[in-house]
Amino acid sequence: MTLVLDSGYCSCSDSTPSTDAESDVSTPISSTIVPYVPAVPNVEGHKDDEALPDGGYGWICVLCSFVVHFFALGIESSWGVYQSHYFTSHVLGPVSSSDLAWVGSIQATGQPLVGILAGILAQRIGFRITGFMGTCIMCMGLIAASYSTHIWHLYLTQGVMFGVGSGFAFIPAVCIPSQWFTKHRGLATGIAASGYGVGGLVLSPLTQKLIDHFGFRWALRATDLPLGIADIFLKPRASVRPPTRIDTNLMTNKVFLFLCSIGLFSGPGFYVPLFYVPDYAVNKLERSAQDGANSAALISAFSAIGRVCLGIVGDHLGHLHILSLCQFLGGVGQLAIWPFVHNLAGLMAFSSFYGFFTGGYVSLYPVVAADLYGVEGLASITGVMFSSFVPGTLVGPPVSGAILDRHTDPSTGKINFLPVQLFGGTWLIASALMAVMVKVFYDKGGNIAI
Repeated sequence: MTLVLDSGYCSCSDSTPSTDAESDVSTPISSTIVPYVPAVPNVEGHKDDEALPDGGYGWICVLCSFVVHFFALGIESSWGVYQSHYFTSHVLGPVSSSDLAWVGSIQATGQPLVGILAGILAQRIGFRITGFMGTCIMCMGLIAASYSTHIWHLYLTQGVMFGVGSGFAFIPAVCIPSQWFTKHRGLATGIAASGYGVGGLVLSPLTQKLIDHFGFRWALRATDLPLGIADIFLKPRASVRPPTRIDTNLMTNKVFLFLCSIGLFSGPGFYVPLFYVPDYAVNKLERSAQDGANSAALISAFSAIGRVCLGIVGDHLGHLHILSLCQFLGGVGQLAIWPFVHNLAGLMAFSSFYGFFTGGYVSLYPVVAADLYGVEGLASITGVMFSSFVPGTLVGPPVSGAILDRHTDPSTGKINFLPVQLFGGTWLIASALMAVMVKVFYDKGGNIAI
């Protein structure tokens, strides 16, 4: 019996090696395995990182992750199109903005809500099985939503089922690219995450076209595409052992707490433009629903560009630095640009600006985690981080909807969007300050600067 120590685990094992079913790295047969996530960021060397090929099969995994992002998060980003249709058509009866916002909120919350469980399952039963299970739940949720006749049906289907399914599909897809790259980790993760933006770019106007020609029920069914083919080819590079616990010391470490606070403060404000740009185009600018859908699609399009470009910039200037800048400029966009938009060209310019910089935030957040803690156990660490989105993402959109309801003229139906714009931008500025605090406490700890 040999005592085996590595950067992420301590185990007692036999000397006979065996091969992980999903990994190409040999691991010892362990009688007891206790995973350990270091409470203090350990970036000194990262021996596992040094052995990574910086490519190879990793590019296949990047492509598969792109496909998962395209559908799982692209469909989510097109919620604003469905919301505008439900509100104006009364197909589900008279519903308020706050009532509809709960659907988008539940949908967006489902993903981070199951983050910890998805991370543990990915390491225990495999990344492929976890991802495939998520895509099946997503498909069933959209099919069930197509038969909805009341708003509460959407809460359960397009909200809970789709959101939970996307969470199980998302965590494996977002973690694996970082395991295959070191020098180009930001680029690889940016390309994978750009599927979200490209998905929104394609699916938002496509959804509007489908609704216009076939109705929302067939639009839901038509976008209900299977993602299982992408899950088949996702494969982790690093040796991943089943975790039995999450180190509680990590939860008291200031660096990690501020890292999670980035997501906590981002949640309430991040989705405001995604959900309400279509309504702004129709209600404020008096444009068509298609113009609103196209404006929302621009957020997704430039999000895709930002994820790749800012990932490359982060590889050279520091991922944490660029992450802070992205959150700050996203908040500035809501506070200082969007309120002064009075025509469609201006709305498209704002959508492009906002999408570009918030896209960088989404792709760099898990990369910073890999920089700080390495790739061993990254799925469970990322799951904890993304779970920090839950409070803000669950409460933020309904609060935004209530703000809009309060500032809607009952006689004309005109909406004053300024309060909700200030609400969303302020939260993103606060999130940027949390990223700065990660840097401050990280440097005070005597570690290498990111």
